[in-house]
Amino acid sequence: MNNNAISGTAAATNNKINAVFTNKTDNATMTSSDFLKLFVAQMQNQDFTNPMDNSEMMNQITQLSNMQMMQEMALYSKSSYAMSMVGKTVTASRFTINGDLDTTTGTVDKVSLVDGEYIFYIGGKKYTLEQIMQVQTGDAETGSTINPESFSIKADSVTQSSATVSWTVPTEDEAAASNLKYTVYYSTEGPFNTVEKVEAGTMAGLAERQGLTSYTINGLESGSSYYINVVVTEENGTKSVYKPTITKTNY
Repeated sequence: MNNNAISGTAAATNNKINAVFTNKTDNATMTSSDFLKLFVAQMQNQDFTNPMDNSEMMNQITQLSNMQMMQEMALYSKSSYAMSMVGKTVTASRFTINGDLDTTTGTVDKVSLVDGEYIFYIGGKKYTLEQIMQVQTGDAETGSTINPESFSIKADSVTQSSATVSWTVPTEDEAAASNLKYTVYYSTEGPFNTVEKVEAGTMAGLAERQGLTSYTINGLESGSSYYINVVVTEENGTKSVYKPTITKTNY
């Protein structure tokens, strides 16, 4: 495999590796810098007994100027298009390392220019311009920029009176992730899959803690089944929940 042609981003989810690969931009396109290097090389290696004609030299300089102008126009056009995508509802797809198609539909929350490539943040995931398959008018149904419902909570280290739960950060946007706050809840009744139902349960520990990705719930009854979930609060105050887990304490 050509390592220069492929780049990958991997994230661990429930002890599994979920990597997404994208093709890098083709390097076969000639830039104005390449054209200038060729022109200088031609000047250095010309036959001085029969030098380049002045009209031919001016023609090549004009071609270089036109190339630079077209590249600037193309860059401006691409930049304007990328910025115009913010706030629009789009569908984007990318292939995982397993060959599965990872598709997300949501609002473009942010656009970043990274190493000369525009990165679109959609539902907490990163996509390139080439991976956007469909653009729709209007906004997404909610103000959430993440989708923790597609992430599971893992329960382990279960005893007669306690259970330790852990979860992954539900976004690939590092800036957004640093502002997320987490609150753990548990209950003996379900379903436990909406913000309203989860917050009606029992809170474990303190509310809305940043950087929290695991917590040990104490004071549970032995031999009892518990629904456990985490409420995620975004910087704008929007709340959402993970896919709940059910665990049973030991006798």
